[in-house]
Amino acid sequence: MLDGVPLFQVTHLGGLFSSFNTDIVESVDFYKSGFPARYGGKLSSVVDVRTRDGSMEKFGGSVSIGLIDGRLDFNGPIIRDKLSYDVAVRRSWLDVVSAPFLAIRNLVSPEKTKASYSLFDSNVNLTYTPTKKDKINFRFFAGTDNSRFGATVPEKFEGQTETLYGQNGFDMRVRWGNLAASSSSIHDFSEKSRLSTILYYSRGYSNIGNWMQSNDFSNDVVTPFVFSERIVSSANSAGLRSIYSLSLRHHNLSAGIEYKNTWYNLTRTKEETAAGQMLSSDSRSKRYLAYEASAFVEDEMTYGPFSLTAGLRLDGYFSGGAAYFRPQPRLSTSIRITDAVIAKASYEMMSQYSHLLSSLYVDLPTNLWMPATGRVRPSDSHQVAAGIYSRLSKHWHMDLGGYYRTINNCIIYSGTVSLFPPVDRWEEEFVGGKGRSYGAELEVRYISEKFTGAAYYALSWTERLFEELYSGWFKDRFDNRHKLTLTCSWRISEKVDFNATWNYHSGNRVTIPEHVVVFPGGDTKYLYSSPYNARMPDYHRLDLGFNFYRKTKRGNESIWNISIYNVYCRMNPIMMFVSLDSDTQPSAKVYSLVPNEEREMSFMSLAVPVKSGAMLPVSGIFPLVRTWIPRAIICSCAEAHSIPSVRPARRASMKAKRWKSLMILSFWLLLIIKTHRADTAILRP
Repeated sequence: MLDGVPLFQVTHLGGLFSSFNTDIVESVDFYKSGFPARYGGKLSSVVDVRTRDGSMEKFGGSVSIGLIDGRLDFNGPIIRDKLSYDVAVRRSWLDVVSAPFLAIRNLVSPEKTKASYSLFDSNVNLTYTPTKKDKINFRFFAGTDNSRFGATVPEKFEGQTETLYGQNGFDMRVRWGNLAASSSSIHDFSEKSRLSTILYYSRGYSNIGNWMQSNDFSNDVVTPFVFSERIVSSANSAGLRSIYSLSLRHHNLSAGIEYKNTWYNLTRTKEETAAGQMLSSDSRSKRYLAYEASAFVEDEMTYGPFSLTAGLRLDGYFSGGAAYFRPQPRLSTSIRITDAVIAKASYEMMSQYSHLLSSLYVDLPTNLWMPATGRVRPSDSHQVAAGIYSRLSKHWHMDLGGYYRTINNCIIYSGTVSLFPPVDRWEEEFVGGKGRSYGAELEVRYISEKFTGAAYYALSWTERLFEELYSGWFKDRFDNRHKLTLTCSWRISEKVDFNATWNYHSGNRVTIPEHVVVFPGGDTKYLYSSPYNARMPDYHRLDLGFNFYRKTKRGNESIWNISIYNVYCRMNPIMMFVSLDSDTQPSAKVYSLVPNEEREMSFMSLAVPVKSGAMLPVSGIFPLVRTWIPRAIICSCAEAHSIPSVRPARRASMKAKRWKSLMILSFWLLLIIKTHRADTAILRP
């Protein structure tokens, strides 16, 4: 969620980048258990990201220029002490810096390649305080990814009378993203009671086009055959939520209502032509409407060292003539055993009324959100969790917990391998079943004035039961047995700090044939012992970063950041393709993207209130149950400063510095950006 608005796409580039621009983030609430009653619609976890308000008194901002992207943030008052703004934009330029290299390659190679990727997102915040007891916020967010990959190859055919020429190739263009807008108000009746209301709209969309051409040289005539396919999908949600809270001596009471209207649109078209003449054409579309009404109440009770939070959420969901009612109790408790030890336990029931359809192993914009219907029921989960949270000494902290979760009506794709999930028959291609997951988590932290280190380890099991596919329980594709994250942040001096993160988890599971039967006539059949019967190689990587601080002549703080992603170039697999080689070994395409050199200029009047060495959650391609990296850049380490606008006399020097940064950028790109492909991957049962 972003400022209370649910998002359909939460990452860029399949999870490599987060959709949340950290320059404007104020706080992050992460729940993996003990969910408050105000949250609904998801099963496993909730990430509630809040962006900050602009300063009511001073103008400020920040500028960041790096190898991968650039960021710009400005904030300040429009009407002092009444109306303020905060605008943040981010844009990657991998498409810009890669264009010259592709152009050179296409000059010397007969195969013409077209490849580009870019991301852009923007946040616009307006805050209005008409009185001391009232606050009105307007929030707007837009995030877009654009990707293109294609190639054309010339063909030459020696005919009986002349030489024939043609071209074959393909071109795939993908555009996907998010749009979110909201208007919220907060009214304080007194110091102990408050009413907050939000009206919001959210949209997730994708537009995918695929074009392929081949040639037929029969009868000394070039006949080009063209196949094109396009799938356009969107999930839209508009809702209203209102929460009233009251604080008493031993009770914090809250109650609220929410109404949400969600609609899904899908269109898929196919065309085949030969020499410009239409051979076949097919267009199919679907539209689904869903309505959800909720009411919730919660009481947080505190008596000395004991606290208890009891809540209840009631959902009514309606779609396509089907109606579902879900009471969802929530209960969490904690007791302070000593000043340094706290024990916690929780139980919650959660329901999810939308399903993410995926026919592949990776998170791509080809995945579609679809609603629960009369044939595909909502997913329901029950979870219990307990843990001990302790402070061992002045510097050492340790948390130990465990959980057990069951899921009803989870779905899995049962059709053939396809880039796009089926649009018109998805209810038949996806079957329902059960799931369960359980495990333990250990977290150890060391915190001192100059050094912060942490280790997060999870031992977990994730299993599924789909009786239509397999008679017993089998391991899920995300059954990563071991997950480990090590982080550290070291303030070497007042001008230099160092950050490091090492991520590891057991490989994701895939389904591969164990036996191949060849029938007379050449037909083949693949035999499997169970779904997800093999495990891909383990995933691990090391990321390093240095920040160098200095004061400018104008009194602002300038930061050079040099970071290296995947230091030792681990060939981590992101997907697998089954081949028909004689040894029947599958191949795994892996990637390695090395570093990021970044230049930041700070002139902030309002900084994110995170201390040096603190942790903020971000997304990764294969995130842990709790994946964290140190975020020790401008918002978390820099002292905030305010300066007037840049005078024209200084623009020439700033322009020279920009050219210097671009030269360094090009040099690093030539040295360190690598993409690898491994022929085979070792798969383990």
